[in-house]
Amino acid sequence: MEFLRRQLDDEGAAPCGRCDNCAGARFGDEVSSAALDSARGELGRAGVDVEPRKMWPTGLAAVGVDLKGRIPAGEQAAPGRALGRLSDIGWGNRLRPMLAPQAPDGPVPDDVAKAVVDVLTDWAKGPGGWASGSGDAQPRPVGVVTMTSHTRPQLIQSLGARIAEIGRLPLLGSIEYTAGADAGRVPRSNSAQRLRALDGALTVPPALATALREADGPVFLVDDMTDSGWTLAVAARMLRRAGAKGVLPLVLAVQG
Repeated sequence: MEFLRRQLDDEGAAPCGRCDNCAGARFGDEVSSAALDSARGELGRAGVDVEPRKMWPTGLAAVGVDLKGRIPAGEQAAPGRALGRLSDIGWGNRLRPMLAPQAPDGPVPDDVAKAVVDVLTDWAKGPGGWASGSGDAQPRPVGVVTMTSHTRPQLIQSLGARIAEIGRLPLLGSIEYTAGADAGRVPRSNSAQRLRALDGALTVPPALATALREADGPVFLVDDMTDSGWTLAVAARMLRRAGAKGVLPLVLAVQG
């Protein structure tokens, strides 16, 4: 500041007496072990909220999609969970290479599966969770449904199977693509165009629809990641309309 004031011919330019240059360094470069442990704990903590879509975007009529306004409560997904955000320096560092466009498909790694179980445990015991014991606790999930995928079928199916095994839940089936559908390559454009690409591209197989009608509680909807949230919204709507009592999205990563 003294330098700048002198460049501006300020006659009152003088050392401030407060900054590091004047008074000496106020902070050292050492970090306590307690602070390091706390930082590592925060970075390693798994779990990110996934808020459901509650309103359809405007302009759907212009692209031939007959949806508008608020998504009916009986067709919405419930709030969900993700292991982490791709932009984070914690779990994001683990998830980014695994979910990169050119990354090979394969079964879910053990460390990732274990972290997802931790997310489920916190979710169940948290406010409103099915194991929380609170008055507003939601019903316990009774099954697992997976999303099909053009790019990561093994990853998603193995994750769904691990969740079903650990939670002692039936793996009810998968939402599938209709013949010739290209929904796995939804364009990164506005919301209306994304929904146009999804319109009619997904289907609930008859066996899954029967299982949903017979299930007496909500189901997990498992996918690899969510970006705009519209794929989860469309899939949840289809599951609810097919008979699901509730849909709890569970994904590995949130984009951004």
